[in-house]
Amino acid sequence: MQWLAEGVQLRQGLRQLRPDDLPPDVTASSGYDHRGLCYVFDHKKFGELGRIVLIKVGEQEMLMQADLYMGQENQESTIAKMKKEIFENVVTNVSVCFDGL
Repeated sequence: MQWLAEGVQLRQGLRQLRPDDLPPDVTASSGYDHRGLCYVFDHKKFGELGRIVLIKVGEQEMLMQADLYMGQENQESTIAKMKKEIFENVVTNVSVCFDGL
């Protein structure tokens, strides 16, 4: 976390995520994760979808890790499948921003 406190830029060339990059009714907020910079994604109807953590693994290297939040939902339930589908869309869009494409 020291590199965040020092104001070190995560990686040159990253495109900032915009609200238009997210599916309808999805919001992003800062969260806490001991591994690195964390963003939590919520859906207006389905609640927490998951989190994406940006982990610094070297001087110029970052790892993006996505964690789907299932809570108490049965993985085969309709709601769980919808949350997974929406979060996969979020991860794809964030990945495009992360890769600078």
